[in-house]
Amino acid sequence: MKKFVAGFMSGLLLGAAVLVIGQESFYKGKTVYVKVPEENLRVTPGGDKFGNVLKGTSMQILAKQDKWLYVALVGYIWSESVTGDENVFRGTPYRAAMILVKTQAEADAILQELKAGGDFAQIAAKKSISATSAKGGDLGDAYPGDFAPALEKAILALKIGDVSTVVKTEHGFHIFKRLK
Repeated sequence: MKKFVAGFMSGLLLGAAVLVIGQESFYKGKTVYVKVPEENLRVTPGGDKFGNVLKGTSMQILAKQDKWLYVALVGYIWSESVTGDENVFRGTPYRAAMILVKTQAEADAILQELKAGGDFAQIAAKKSISATSAKGGDLGDAYPGDFAPALEKAILALKIGDVSTVVKTEHGFHIFKRLK
């Protein structure tokens, strides 16, 4: 019986070793090559496709997650075909300043003050409840899709230097000035 168990266990170990040897090992830093005619590149495992690589393309493994490999492509590309600034894909930037208050009455009074020649940045610093009030309401550079549609529509409808009418949201009452 001992010989049977020992033989059985040896057989199992030998079988497991053959399976492990037969499988290709993938590890960080290893260079791998696409073996199918075309393979998809994805943002995340099983996620959105953002490109393709062709058979023979070499890549370096950066990480392994289940059956997915996070890779870096190895090869040459024309330098003028690439950019280090991902914002070029986001559209034309714009800039605005905002005054945010809690009531319609406050917003209407501020709008009248602005129409009478009041300085937007000074009024924002004194009266806005927004976190940007210390910067005169300046929201910084923004790209299409950065703000809620109603706010973006109000900002983009303005010419540079113009002030919006009052825009009501769940956060309060907004007044915008287009800066860029």
